[in-house]
Amino acid sequence: MKKENKKLKVVLSKKVGWTILAVLVFLDASLDVIFAHGSGVESSIWKPIANLLGVNNPLFLTPIVLIIFYFVVKGGAWLAKKVDKITFKAEELVLTTLIIVYGVFNLWLILVYLFDFRLFKNHYYLAPILILIGIIYEWWAEKKLKN
Repeated sequence: MKKENKKLKVVLSKKVGWTILAVLVFLDASLDVIFAHGSGVESSIWKPIANLLGVNNPLFLTPIVLIIFYFVVKGGAWLAKKVDKITFKAEELVLTTLIIVYGVFNLWLILVYLFDFRLFKNHYYLAPILILIGIIYEWWAEKKLKN
């Protein structure tokens, strides 16, 4: 019984995870509106979607982002089951990893906007660090879940 409780503490439940992820997406969009005046919609990734929907406010793209994350989590869970042979809690593992990575990204945004934290010249330099954080957590959590 104790081992099962430890396994449950490695990942977040779906309900808690999706709630936290929704808050993080809303926080990201709010930071974009407040500090970047909605320029996130003008990025090469979001501009076609925003133009298609006629949206110029990142807050209105929040549901679209959550739908994309839903498919990312489902696809990642499927891969985790097939490749890593995780038989249970695969979706929760991927969701928790996404929350950690996206949370660190939001923390970096807050540091940049509020404290002018300019460690990187370009925000794309942050991507390898975020990937590394996700991989380290996945390896650790996967080991805990398999035991």
